[in-house]
This record gives sequence, C-alpha cells and structure tokens, in this order.
Amino acid sequence: MRTLCGAALLCLAAGFIGGCATKHTGPSYHAGDENPPDFLGGPVATVLTNLNGFSAHVTSTITSPGELPETTSGELLGREGRLIFQPTIPVKKKKMRKEGGLFFIWDETRHSGYVLSEALQGYAPIQSEVEAAGQLNTTREGSQQNINGHPCQKYEAVVVLNNGIKANLTLWQADDSAHFPVRIEATNGPNRMTLDFSEIRLQAPAQELFLPPDGFTPYASSLAMMNELIVRDASRDKTPAEVRPSNYHPMPGVSTLGHQGAQ
Repeated sequence: MRTLCGAALLCLAAGFIGGCATKHTGPSYHAGDENPPDFLGGPVATVLTNLNGFSAHVTSTITSPGELPETTSGELLGREGRLIFQPTIPVKKKKMRKEGGLFFIWDETRHSGYVLSEALQGYAPIQSEVEAAGQLNTTREGSQQNINGHPCQKYEAVVVLNNGIKANLTLWQADDSAHFPVRIEATNGPNRMTLDFSEIRLQAPAQELFLPPDGFTPYASSLAMMNELIVRDASRDKTPAEVRPSNYHPMPGVSTLGHQGAQ
C-alpha cells in the first residue's frame, strides 16, 4: 500500500511540475485575427440577414487554384439583420478553452459591427467597404437535392453591390427547415467560398446578445486591441511580439468575392 501511495504522489508531483513548465493554455493570437470572416460582410451577409432568427454551426471553406483550402468554423447566430459569429478555437486541450477567444457582432443595416475579446473584456469597431445596393434576387434552378441531410431546392441568387459589381451566389434551401440555406456558395472566377450549416435552430436569440456586454472596455480600433493581445501573449511566452505600427492599414474584413466578379 505504501508503495502504491508513493508512486501516486510521484505522479502528481511530476504532473504539477510539468504543468508549471508549459506555456499558457489560452489561444494564440496572430496579426489579422481581428478581421471578421469573409462571409460576415459583403454579399453573403445579405442572405444571412434576410433570414428569421436562427442559430447554427457553420463551416466556411475557401478554395483557390494552387492553394490549400482555408477552413473556418464556429457558431453563427442571426436576428433582425444582425449576426454573431464565434469561431471554434483550434486547440486540443480542454483547458485552453477556458480563456475564450475573439468573436464578432455584425449589423448589416449599418454595414459595421464589433470584434470582441473575452480575454481582454474589450471590443473594437469593424466595418465593411462593400455593401448591397439592392435586394437579393433569386431564381429556382434544377430539381430537389439532398444537402447536409436535408431535402433542398437549388436557387441561383444575384446581389448588386455598391461598387456596381454583381455577386453570384448559389443557395440550397431546406424544405424541412423553413427554406433555411443549408449550403451557400459564392464564386469569383476560379475562387469559391462554400458555407455548410448544421445543428440549425430556428429560434431568435436574445436581443441583448447583439450588443457589446456591459463592462467591456472599448478600444479605438481592432488593430489596437489585437496588438495588446499579441503583446500580452508574447510576455507570457517570452517570444517576440508581432506588433504592427499604428499607421498599418489591414485589408477590410469583407469577402474578396465581393470585390470582383461578373459584371
């Protein structure tokens, strides 16, 4: 019995020492993480904000010739022209999820929103340079198909943007889920963005979710907030900080699929 107890204490001590020696268990931040995903601003947001209240898990895959697919996933909520997206933190250890990461609130009627940091308890403004200039026009195309476990009707959609470009979208609307688009594709030449939805709940989330929480600190810009996160992580990990100068101008957080396309 003493031998077993001694071995157990040794294991606990080793685990404690090993835990103290590891780096922090929060998510790592990089320049550009403050920019919202491509589907949150631009033509796809026109589709998402035309829906009634909902929540769902979404996976976005962007494919370009000669490059590896770029995949983003997370939880998406919508209500009355506004969206919330909370990305899935790409970590393996459960402890890393305790700190939380970044999430986004978007108001399509204002073409602006916020990026929020749970770690800093802060938020900063974001906006889109591309917005819809007219209504979403859809045309039914083809026969019924089974997409993501739902019987769907396929539709082609066109969104005219404020820069004069027409964005072409393909929607698969579920017959058994109030015509919710369980798949959306946006194409721009050889580039394609595909959104796949699952765990769909057709209920309106609470209104208060679509505003920064009380007590969160406002930052002047998303860049300023991201720089603080990067500096904080670097100080804990003792690695060089990837801080950008204040005159740095990131690409707007909108889909590149909305900047070019069929005229």
